Amino acid sequence: MAKVLMVEDDLEITELLEEYLARYGIELFSVRSPTVGLEKLATERYDLMLADLGLPEMDGLELCRRVKERYPQLPIIVSTARADVSDKVVAFEIGVDDYIAKPYEPRELVARIQALIKRYQRLAANEEASFFGLDRTRMRITREGTPLELTPAEYEIFALLLERRGEVVSRDFIANSVASLRWESSDRSIDVIVSRLRRKIGDDPRHPRFIRSVRGVGYQYIGP
Repeated sequence: MAKVLMVEDDLEITELLEEYLARYGIELFSVRSPTVGLEKLATERYDLMLADLGLPEMDGLELCRRVKERYPQLPIIVSTARADVSDKVVAFEIGVDDYIAKPYEPRELVARIQALIKRYQRLAANEEASFFGLDRTRMRITREGTPLELTPAEYEIFALLLERRGEVVSRDFIANSVASLRWESSDRSIDVIVSRLRRKIGDDPRHPRFIRSVRGVGYQYIGP
């Protein structure tokens, strides 16, 4: 289920929406305090935040500004009965994604929530897919569009891992698949090449983000 954090001090609205949104696979977590809302965001993962503007302790726009500074990838919908156009302008300027005036139809809110979550998921997927680009025709691997300076052996090993992302690739398979290793195919030579490759892509073997060592077997690409 999609998880939505709602910062709203009207209990009647939150109780109504909790039941209604659940029908559409949306789990609503409501808090009345902006401070509590920020604490929740620091400890839990949510797919979207829904915030009222007229809140105790802190204005809703200030809450949204702080959230966007800390969590730019979290979509935000503002809901308010305030009719001031300047509120809407400021909301969009600080990064709020959508603005819905009260009173509103719950079904419209559902549609807006679903559309925003899907949009952010597509953006995240595109960013992940384009982090490392493999071009077999040019024998080139790029990182966020910038070509990496790799030796033939580094290129071939990295290309093999990228093509088999998520799979554990044995050293034997690497030795038999990488042409430039035919005359230097010991486990130690493969480890040295992977070590050089890690340095070039900024990967820490103790806390790997891209290439994980599988003890006694080989390597696994775990990155985006």
